Amino acid sequence: MGLGDICCLIASTFPKLVCTLLLVWSYYTVIFKVNLVLVHCRAWQIIIFTATTLLFAFSVTLYYLVIAVGPGSPLDFASLCRFDFKEGDRIDPPPLLINRSVMVKQNGGYRFCNKCKVWKPDRCHHCSSCNKCILRMDHHCPWFANCIGFSNYKFFLQFLIYSSLYILLVALITGWANYGFFVSESLSMDLFSFHVLFVFALSIVFQLCLVVFTLFTAYHLLKNKTTIESYESQRYRSNNNSKNLGNIFDLGAKKNWCSVMGNTWAEWILPIRVRSRSSVFSDGLSFEVNESLYRRMEQEASMQERLSNGIENYRNRQRQIREEAISQIDATTISLAHAQ
Repeated sequence: MGLGDICCLIASTFPKLVCTLLLVWSYYTVIFKVNLVLVHCRAWQIIIFTATTLLFAFSVTLYYLVIAVGPGSPLDFASLCRFDFKEGDRIDPPPLLINRSVMVKQNGGYRFCNKCKVWKPDRCHHCSSCNKCILRMDHHCPWFANCIGFSNYKFFLQFLIYSSLYILLVALITGWANYGFFVSESLSMDLFSFHVLFVFALSIVFQLCLVVFTLFTAYHLLKNKTTIESYESQRYRSNNNSKNLGNIFDLGAKKNWCSVMGNTWAEWILPIRVRSRSSVFSDGLSFEVNESLYRRMEQEASMQERLSNGIENYRNRQRQIREEAISQIDATTISLAHAQ
């Protein structure tokens, strides 16, 4: 293992270690420094222990599910890979891409990654940090040292929700303890622990950041738009783009939610894979589109094709007229030459 590999290992391990330690430390503080020491009501002890443990367990489980499941990559599909590709080669896109894609490059061609040597389906982008293409890439998250994409997006949003609730609970419990120590003085300072003070301060900071990011992510899900798509205009087959046509993947808030989170409460709440997703759209290579926008795109594409054909026919007629005129001039010139 070289120095570069060691640095990459440290860079990917460090954020996971930090997140895990923060979660474990906060749980330890709430249970062993507050609940068992400062709370004297047995019923409240049970309630605090149960709620804290459940939210902690969900948060940790979902954190590692996001990492373990991964975002998904077109490199997992042999039909999209062209590892023998060389710069300058002309290759045709596979039928899967032709039949199921609506997004194209700025020049109108199908998207191909020269780094990964793989065809890129709709909403797929290359991540320079992961050094590979990611299906329905949302963003690269340094806290996971991983990308958030098609396969782990559901778990990522669930993690944000559960960890926000967990940190809110931690902030309330440690806030109550600090209030008792410093304001109402109802708790003896002999029982004071700096763990409680520091965890409270950190929980306030993390809570503010997490709530904002959770709302930001949920809003994008309800619009069926990735973080990348919210900042970059996407080009469609009709020579149109998302700025003037709209988001062709927006199916309405309810369908957008269900397309990622599933159709049942169990799928929404539990850290399980979506079981109700249509088999056609279950691989991350294609996505259901807004039918009205798709028809509009097809109509515009048809109009553009007719216009292009009309222009081409006009140019051909003009070229033919010029050629006939030149032929007549040449014939006249030859006749005059013979007459002389």
